[in-house]
Parts: sequence; C-alpha cells; structure tokens
Amino acid sequence: MLYSAFTMELLVDTWNVLHQMGVLPPDLAGLGAGELASLLSKGRWSRDRVSLICDGTPGSSGSGIARNVEIIYTGGTKSADQEIMDRVAASSAANRIVVVTNDREIIRFIRAKGAQQLGSVEFLKAIVDDHQKPDKKIVRKPSGLSPEKAAEWKKEFGFVDEDITNLKEEISKVSIPEPEATTTPKKNLKVKKTQSQTESDLPDDLINEARRLAE
Repeated sequence: MLYSAFTMELLVDTWNVLHQMGVLPPDLAGLGAGELASLLSKGRWSRDRVSLICDGTPGSSGSGIARNVEIIYTGGTKSADQEIMDRVAASSAANRIVVVTNDREIIRFIRAKGAQQLGSVEFLKAIVDDHQKPDKKIVRKPSGLSPEKAAEWKKEFGFVDEDITNLKEEISKVSIPEPEATTTPKKNLKVKKTQSQTESDLPDDLINEARRLAE
C-alpha cells in the first residue's frame, strides 16, 4: 500500500512495530523510536503527518525527532493502544488516518470508525525497501584531453599552436586501405598507415586529442 501520494496521518503502534522479529536487516536491527522517526522522514511517508505512539516515558531512543514525525509517550496512566483509539475517535476525518498495528482490538475499533490499517510487518518491509533503494546518480565520463592536461604536454614538449596544426595535418593524411572483397576467410589482415616522425614522438593522450579535434 502506498499512502504517500496523499497527505495522510499515520498513527504508529510503535512497540508493536519494533517488536516484530526477522524483518529488519542487520544494519537496521535494534531500532529505537528516534531512529524509526529518522527513517520515516526520508521514505514514502515523508510528506505525511506521522505520530509514533509509545507506552511509558521517553528514554535514550526518544531522540532524533524528524520534521514530520512526532514521538508521543503516554506515561504511566494511559496505554499507547488507548491513545491511538482516542485519536481516531476524536478525528473528523478518520478516513484519512492510517493506523500501523497488528493489535486486533485496535484494528476492530479503528475500522469501525472508518480509519485504515496497515500491518506492522508490511510497514517495516516498506521502510526497508525505502532504506535500501539506491540513489540514482548520473555519472558523466570525461571525453578527450582536458585543456589543463593539454597545456602541460605542450609546455613539457615545447610545442606551440603551429606544431599542433601541423600534427593535425599529418594525421589527416593517414589512410587505411579498404579490404579486398573475397569469399575466402581473411587471414592476418594488416592495416598499413603512414605515420610522421613527429607523431611517433608524441604521448598517446596528445595524439588522441589531436585526432579528435581533426574529426
């Protein structure tokens, strides 16, 4: 299920979710409420209002609250289950609330009020999928010799622009004979070309660049 296409309110039965075994990969094992909040701020629910409802009082895992995620501790007088049901009951738009839990009592109650339910395992799998999705990056490979590198070669070998022009003229004279048409397999076909003494003394990078400019 993908709810991030709309602005939804997500109420998470936090301990019910974090106590699911065998779903999270090793790099996500042992998540606390704060780490869960951080993951939710980056995935498919990053545009939704998310409330992590927790029993008890804040601990070290309660840090790291993200911009769209609120961590709510119910203290010692109220359970997280009751807090979730109270919030759904008090909402005037319960159909836009998604409750994440496997608790049957909560599921029966919130569905009767018109809210949606998402299983804790399915929820965790979606988080893992978002976490492991690789970033798409466009890698552009360099083409030819950079101006800086070309300047270094020109300086090292004492070339001026006239030398480069002459080199391009020599390269343009290189000819490759067309293979003769024959029905028999070709063996050891050798390509002959003329090469000036100036070109043979040059580094390969500079020669390749000059060939590219001559095209």
